[in-house]
Amino acid sequence: MSARDATPATGIPAVPATPVPPPPRFAEPEDDREIRRATPGPRRARLYLYKVDSWSIVKVAFMLAVALAVVIVAAFAAIWSLLDYAGVFATLARNVNEVVGSGTTTFDVEAVLAFDRVMGIAVVVAAMEIALVSILAGLFAILYNITVGITGGVELTFTDSV
Repeated sequence: MSARDATPATGIPAVPATPVPPPPRFAEPEDDREIRRATPGPRRARLYLYKVDSWSIVKVAFMLAVALAVVIVAAFAAIWSLLDYAGVFATLARNVNEVVGSGTTTFDVEAVLAFDRVMGIAVVVAAMEIALVSILAGLFAILYNITVGITGGVELTFTDSV
């Protein structure tokens, strides 16, 4: 061993004169998913909706249909009150009696368009709406479950950011 030899006698390699840079914090990503995982920020998950429970869809649709039925009945009542306040029914009855009615017979439009009759029609319309929406929602849920085998389902992306 010469005096110029920088290798110690114990076999440990010599320290190079230039410092070695520290390893990077994260390994170099190979694709887009690793870039998203390595960078700070909101996480995202891509999931597929493969099956829906038909009964839960019917229950939710029923509750939404009941809320819509309340709106329908309230709208009928509000529109009837507005038209009655404006005198539309009295004017309509007078015009119909002039055209159709004779001296002995009169057609009573105000009796036909009475509040209780209009509200009865509104309740029937609302009941039909509740039944149709609930049945159709269940049917569409069943059809979705049948066709998901062909289409692969609906792709959803979830994130933890607001």
